[in-house]
Formats: sequence, structure tokens, C-alpha cells
Amino acid sequence: MTAMRFTTAKLLSTARLALLCAGLTTACSAGSTPKNGGGNPSGGVVDAGFGGPTPGTFGGPSAGNGGITTGDGAVCKGLQCQQQSCPSGGSTTISGTVYDPAGKNPLYNVVVYVPNSAPTPLPTGASCDSCGSLFSGNPVAVATTDAKGQFVLKDAPVGANIPLVAQVGKWRKPMTVPMVVACQDNPLPDKTVRLPKNHMEGDIPNIAIATGGADTLECLFRRVGVDASEYVPGPSPAGRLHIFQGNPTMGFLGGLFGGGGGGFGAAPTTSPAAPTASMALWNSVDELKKYDIVLLSCEGDETQAMNQQALHDYASAGGRVFASHFHYAWFNTGPYGTESLATWTPGSGNMGNINANIVTKLPNGAAFPKGQALLDWLGNVNALQNGELPIAAARHNADVAGMNMVSQPWIVADQNARPAGATEYFSFNTPTDAKVGPDGVAYCGRVVFSDLHVGAASGDVPAMPVPASCADADLSPQEKALEFMLFDLSSCVTPDDKAPPPPVIPQ
Repeated sequence: MTAMRFTTAKLLSTARLALLCAGLTTACSAGSTPKNGGGNPSGGVVDAGFGGPTPGTFGGPSAGNGGITTGDGAVCKGLQCQQQSCPSGGSTTISGTVYDPAGKNPLYNVVVYVPNSAPTPLPTGASCDSCGSLFSGNPVAVATTDAKGQFVLKDAPVGANIPLVAQVGKWRKPMTVPMVVACQDNPLPDKTVRLPKNHMEGDIPNIAIATGGADTLECLFRRVGVDASEYVPGPSPAGRLHIFQGNPTMGFLGGLFGGGGGGFGAAPTTSPAAPTASMALWNSVDELKKYDIVLLSCEGDETQAMNQQALHDYASAGGRVFASHFHYAWFNTGPYGTESLATWTPGSGNMGNINANIVTKLPNGAAFPKGQALLDWLGNVNALQNGELPIAAARHNADVAGMNMVSQPWIVADQNARPAGATEYFSFNTPTDAKVGPDGVAYCGRVVFSDLHVGAASGDVPAMPVPASCADADLSPQEKALEFMLFDLSSCVTPDDKAPPPPVIPQ
């Protein structure tokens, strides 16, 4: 089947997020009936009930949303009335692949849904959210992407200008499908569904990045497609990537011997200069809580002037933390030092270039669904060599093994590395002592620790201002692994033995 035309709606800021749902009227195709009742006297021609003054917007003059009573007494509202029952157990579907902002790599565990009303603005900063709470707009049809980034959305509403949302955590991009034909698949052209490049075309989490002279985590976002305009110094409201300078006086030796990112001096800053992380970011939990995600790029030496309690409390309150290499100093002592995260080996821990295995089992031998998804995904994006992940400038600072650890390893050095089995990447949910309740474990936040450097062999130039310092290059294999982890960190927090649950469609 020739792929149908697909256009992106006019895209607005979070506070004005809008989608088209006005004038969605269509007759039932031959052999199909309205899903919400077979006796609709209108023959399936309904008013969607959400007016919009311009194409691509909700929220304009209402066309009425009192609902329609069908012949069998059922009541439908808006796009529910556009859902059709198909003969022989068939379904109206929308299918496609969701990509990163650059439109290069497909993404796993992105929720795609048709909203029945305008999605509400997303909360900003650390928040303890259930898996379904961020998917607003009363979805009428929902799907989740697999390890190939592919989705099939069943029971899609039929008609013109069907709104569609792609979302993982607080990354969200609305769009419009010009026409959905009943009782068949409606494939979207490849590379047309992706996450937003900037906060004007969708939602991007509020992210704080502490730079480091020995790694360039900040550059990962440029290479996954986020616009340079989103980089701003410190707490400026103009963008979504808030830069805080790490150690400004690291000097030559720290950059030379401490990290793997190619940095040979102080942590990079912006122009005009960004505030320092120690004075303006991690000095208090209130400052940290302004951000959905905090990234700590390796400084080339153990982090100084830490408020370890502040980071601990931020994560427990729903914050997300991505810490690289020497930032183990947040976890091997202080509040986290007593929580059985890992067996720590301080220092540079240089292992050279190695190959690593992806972990697909929990310590008790049960399946680790996201680990399997990572392995499959890395294969799909051509990041593996002979089934293993090549890592440049690997480090060894943590070992997570045994049943008594609260952390889950994702990537470990293979048998030829020294030491073999060294943990290269692990995660843990917060608070680590969360209790099991009627609805599962009451986790709020998530922390990941990585001994993979973004800057290794990338060509980034940390001496230049951010983001001009970032090389325009394809993601390396280990950067592809970190891209997967970045979007996983953004997603809702689930126990490691569970696959990500799809949002529940309200009845």
C-alpha cells in the first residue's frame, strides 16, 4: 500500500500544546460500523467536539462535547465516535516508527496515542509520577514502540486530521495524521515521527548539565538532534538544556589522566559564562528540584564541594540523575554510601578499549526486560560487534553483583577485559527503600552511573564554549548505548523485573 500523506501540525510551547480535533466527520466505510454502537442514526458521521481556530490546534470555540448516544444506548464523545468496528475481527490501525530528534535512530518505549482532548501542560522539575499520569488528553488509542522503534496503534479513530502524540516521559511531540481510512492499516512515511528538536515544536524535559573537562555529556544532546538554541547558561528560561560549569580549575593533569573525553583543562562553559555547578546547582535540593533530569559529566578528578544529601533527596523526590565516571564520589560515601549500590574502586580505573556484554538477567536469574530491549536495540542500530558493545576509554569504578545489591547492571566488561565483568553501567530506582504497596513499588526517581565517556574519540573540543564545542558527528557505539539510556532515564520508573506498561485507556 502506498504510504498515506503525513504532515506535522503547527507546534507550540508546552503551555499552548495543541492538536487538531475539530470537524472530524466521516462516513463509515463499507462493511464497518461505529465501535461505540451499531445503531448510530448518523451512520458514523459525528462531531469531534473540540473546536480549533487554526489547523492543528485544540482549544478553540467548542463544537459541543456532550456526547452522542448510539442506538444501543452507549455514549461516545469526540474521537471515540470515530472509532469503527470492522468485520472479521479487523481493526483500523496507524503504524510507524518513532525516531530521536535527529531522525536517525529509532527509539524504544515511546508511547504513541490519539488524544480526545487537549493534552495538559507537563509538570516541570522533580515529580513523583505514575506511569500513566503524564499521558493526558484522555487517550482513545495507545501503542508503545518496540526495540525497532515500531508501533501499531489499534482501534484508531477514522477521518481527517487525526491528532497523534509521541511521548516518553516529559519528551512529547504532537502531530496530525491528515486521513485515517477505516478497517485497514494506515502506515506513516518513515522518518516523519520523531521527538522534538526544540521546545517550540513540542516538550523537552528541563535538564541541568554540569560540564566536565574529561567528558562531554552535554554534546550527546546535539548528536541526538536537539537544537543548539536549547543550550542556555544556568537557570535561564530561554532553553531546556541548562549548562552549569563543573570544576573551573581542573588544570592539565586532571584532564590528561582523569578522564576519557579528551578534555585537557577546566570544565567547559557557555558564552556568556555559565554559573558553576557547585555554587548554583547541587548546592541545595531546592535548586536541583527545578530540573527533571540532572547530568553530571566527568570532571577528571573526584567531585569536590558536594552536597551529597541534596542529590540524595532530589532523586528520592522524583529527580533523575545521570552520573559519569569520577562522579562516583556522590555514591561511595555519604547517604548513598550505606545503601548497597555497588562495590566501589576509587580512582581513574583506566581499562583502555574493551568489549562489553549487555545484561539480560536479574541477579536472581529472572528476565531483565529492558536489558534484553537494549541488546536488541543496539543490534538494530548497528552498535554491536560480534554481539558485544565496543567501548573506548572504559573505566572501572564499580562492581554490581549478587542478590544484596539494590542496583541493576546493564553493561559489563567481557571475559577478555581486565578486570573481566567490571560494571560499566548500572541503575537504581529511588528511594532505594521504597515499600511495596497495593499498586506496586512506590518508586519516584532514578539514578544511573556510567563508566562510558561520551567524549571518547568524538572530536569534541571542551576548550570551546558549549555547544560550539560539540563535534558534528554520528554517534559512536557507546554513545548509542547512552542515547538508549538517556531516553530510558526520562521514562516512568518501573521495577527491573517488569516490562514497561502501556498507559491505560480510560473507559
